[in-house]
Amino acid sequence: MNPFLGGGGDKGWTQNQTCREPPTTPSLSRRGIRPSALGMRTFASSLAVLLLCAACSHSVIPSEPSPPKGIVALDEAGWERLRAQERGRVLLVNFWATWCEPCREEFPGLVRLYNSYHGHGLSVVEISMDEPDSRPAIEQFLKSQGANFGSYRQQFKDFEVLVNSINPRWGGGIPATFLFDRKGKLIESWEGATTFDEFERAVKPLLPE
Repeated sequence: MNPFLGGGGDKGWTQNQTCREPPTTPSLSRRGIRPSALGMRTFASSLAVLLLCAACSHSVIPSEPSPPKGIVALDEAGWERLRAQERGRVLLVNFWATWCEPCREEFPGLVRLYNSYHGHGLSVVEISMDEPDSRPAIEQFLKSQGANFGSYRQQFKDFEVLVNSINPRWGGGIPATFLFDRKGKLIESWEGATTFDEFERAVKPLLPE
């Protein structure tokens, strides 16, 4: 149940550049003297710097992709598209099943994590390992949990290949959760039920300021 690093210590997070205060604009004379062309250019330059500072004072958070309607079957190609469309946001991917008791116990923490941080750049995606005829049970459980994030059901042609492509150290057991930074790099992995606090400690440093 202990988290283990996946992908090295570099979390791919870079601090935003800060703007320095612009140079002070020379004061205009109070004696009715019209400002010179040089003074007006200085004023315009200072104003442009101020506007630039206002623009760069906050990180731009990419919009969250619209979640699929219903439970969508996900194959290898769909997995790659999902990863690509979430680039620029922190992505937490959880593999689970309705028949897995530890998965069900863990789920409220994932819903809480999403509700707390999706507006700050976090996306949460759930991939069910249930059989196709379990769709009603999946939908009922998600509704009971108040889950509003993207939910899929696995339809991978070779699950072992997928496991190795995500993290070779994953034994294939569920629940299994994988955290990717805004560049799409795997940062941390958990196999077994994990608490909200553990997820939060790993997620918060990756979010844009």
